[in-house]
Amino acid sequence: MTVLGRLFRYLTPYWKQLILTAALLILLTVLQLLPPLFQKQIVDEVIGTRDLGRLGGLVAGLVGVYALIQVANSGDLYVRHALGERFILDLRVRLYAYLQRLSLSFFERTSTGELMSRVTNDVNALEHFVTHGVSFIAIDLMRLIGTAIILLFLEWRLALLVLIPVPILAFGMRWFNTRIRSVYRRVRARLGDINARLQDNLAGIHVIQAFGQEDVALERFTVESRRYYEAKVQGIRYWSLFFPGMYFIASLGSVLVLGVGAVMVVRGQLSLGSMVAFLSYVVSFYDPIRRLTEIDNIFQEAIAAGERIFELLDEVPEIEDAPDAVALPRLRGEVRFHNVHFRYDAASADSTATEVLHDVEFQIAPGEVVALVGPSGAGKTSIASLLCRFYDPIRGHITVDGYDLRQVQIRSLRRQIAVVLQDTFLFNTTVRENLLYGKPDAGEEEMIAAAKAAYAHEFIMALPQGYDTEIGERGVKLSGGQKQRLALARAILADPRILILDEATSSVDAEAEYLIQQALEEVLKGRTALVIAHRLSTIRNADKIIALEGGRIIEIGDHRELLSRGGLYSQLYRRQLELVAGDPAE
Repeated sequence: MTVLGRLFRYLTPYWKQLILTAALLILLTVLQLLPPLFQKQIVDEVIGTRDLGRLGGLVAGLVGVYALIQVANSGDLYVRHALGERFILDLRVRLYAYLQRLSLSFFERTSTGELMSRVTNDVNALEHFVTHGVSFIAIDLMRLIGTAIILLFLEWRLALLVLIPVPILAFGMRWFNTRIRSVYRRVRARLGDINARLQDNLAGIHVIQAFGQEDVALERFTVESRRYYEAKVQGIRYWSLFFPGMYFIASLGSVLVLGVGAVMVVRGQLSLGSMVAFLSYVVSFYDPIRRLTEIDNIFQEAIAAGERIFELLDEVPEIEDAPDAVALPRLRGEVRFHNVHFRYDAASADSTATEVLHDVEFQIAPGEVVALVGPSGAGKTSIASLLCRFYDPIRGHITVDGYDLRQVQIRSLRRQIAVVLQDTFLFNTTVRENLLYGKPDAGEEEMIAAAKAAYAHEFIMALPQGYDTEIGERGVKLSGGQKQRLALARAILADPRILILDEATSSVDAEAEYLIQQALEEVLKGRTALVIAHRLSTIRNADKIIALEGGRIIEIGDHRELLSRGGLYSQLYRRQLELVAGDPAE
């Protein structure tokens, strides 16, 4: 289906408003065709006969017609623009809802600024299409047909002269379309590039200023802005030549009618009133044609924006519920990885060279605390991501309580898993709202208890408005340790059956780390926990430690057992002890 076809299909739910709009447009079209007839009567029957008896009634009737036109126009403006705004609201919400369904891999390869441009700028471009394009083409076509009938009725020979420029206008419009569509597509893409660059620069403003790279950042933003400017100017060049040319050709038709009509009036072949009315209708005939060329410009912009929007809506989620997926009951917390192989570019040809996990096999009993250790790039975070089913393995399978993750409803799984990441993300809102992300219906006491368990309550109460303090974008008003404890409190409040801690204490000082470890001993009771840690001293009491290297499990055991083996874990542990011993700050 074409882009325009899909856009019109999206308008079908608003059929009631569309019918009302159509009725108002038909009424408006009929009313707009009446004034020249009154003008003909006044010229022929009042001025021509010098009889003022009918003048009052004709003038009153003309005033009444103009008043009705404005009443119908007012109703049309309100209904049409309200419809356009409702359509844009629903489309934007639908687009955002669909974005939330897409897999993490999609967001990893698509910039945030580009997505923002599509959800805002491209959707806004369609508002003009709905409020003006669709309705104007309907009313202009009706005016065109109605005016053509009246012109033929008044004087068919002059009517044929009016039609002479029409083929030229149609050919010109086709020429314009073939060139402007790619231009508008490029304009939308360049605007997305600007948004992407702006988002990237603003998000990294601390780094830009810290390294004194303001001039470099400005230059890169200027380059993107210039590319957008050049694309826009190319479009301006086309329509600044096209529209005046079309208007000139249309005006030639009026000149022909005026010249031939004047001869006919002088020879008595046409009344002066008919000539006046005919000239008015010629304007009414060419106005829709001229405006149709402008509306076509709106359509081309809408097509360019629509293509980009439908590209998103056509994106197929890589991770989604199977048709027969079941909802998980409350979990006990048993986790098993069965010969799992994984790579992030799973859609590419099969190749073990790009795998980040190779033949991973392990089991976590309900309530066990299992730690993942290993050098950077060993595959620790990949295991956590697979357990949350942000991705699927390319071979093997993962089960929780015996359920294959591919056969369960994703939401029922993630509602029973909480994650505390090394790179803590907090929303630009209050402390309270950030905590309630873990459990939106939690009561005040329950929320405070979670904050106390994460040793966050004390610093929260020291904030200007306590739990109602705005913490800024990504929690910029808080220290790293405070952000980490808020994230931990949010996870505790969610009361998960499985808790994943990915370097959860990496940003806190030694005292806070000790307190959080004490709190975690209580929080983790009865829950399965998967802990990723570089500070190996924090996982000494884990029930099981899995050491990974190069995406493979090298050894599994508890702290003492692995130390006694003298393998990878022992090497990592002793290396950290040496670093701590050599650094008084530790």
